[in-house]
Amino acid sequence: MPKCNYVVPGGVVTLLDSLLFDGWKAPLRIVIMSILIYAYLILIMRLSGKRTMFQYNMFDVIISVAYGSTIATILLTDKISFTEGAFVLGMLTFIQLLIAVMEMKSKKFGAVINPTPTFLYYNDDYCEENLEKERVLKSEIRNAVRQQGIGTMEKIEAIVLEGNGQLSIIPKSEAGAGDTLVDVKSPKQDK
Repeated sequence: MPKCNYVVPGGVVTLLDSLLFDGWKAPLRIVIMSILIYAYLILIMRLSGKRTMFQYNMFDVIISVAYGSTIATILLTDKISFTEGAFVLGMLTFIQLLIAVMEMKSKKFGAVINPTPTFLYYNDDYCEENLEKERVLKSEIRNAVRQQGIGTMEKIEAIVLEGNGQLSIIPKSEAGAGDTLVDVKSPKQDK
């Protein structure tokens, strides 16, 4: 039986070798950087307070995404040192704290950072203009109400789209004086 000699270009074999395993340097660096970055994150989170971990508004979500992206870059890019990565994470944390302080000091600045909660349903009626403005469907509202175990809209006092994008559903039986609705943009203001 004749033998077949397969010719495999050296470049393909080398490429496959480096795709599967390219030595211990990169994995060892990732292990060390992971431990250092994790310890550093615990330190800056403890120093900056609980507010850093509390996703309250869209700015906090942006910072969280930036943290994740920065951490991935630090761990996987060997051209970035621990000091550079720690500086970036520290700056993100500082900016977040600065924004939080400015929010507390200025109502106007806070209104820019925190979108005002908006009624989507109030007093047995859908707030059509708010639904359209916020691009929320009535079917999405009914779905959220069903998920709360409520079978009829007649039992709902208010549904509020919060600044962080979550829906707050307030049954009539729990509405009380309605003092939690004071900060919500009134449906009458939209007309």
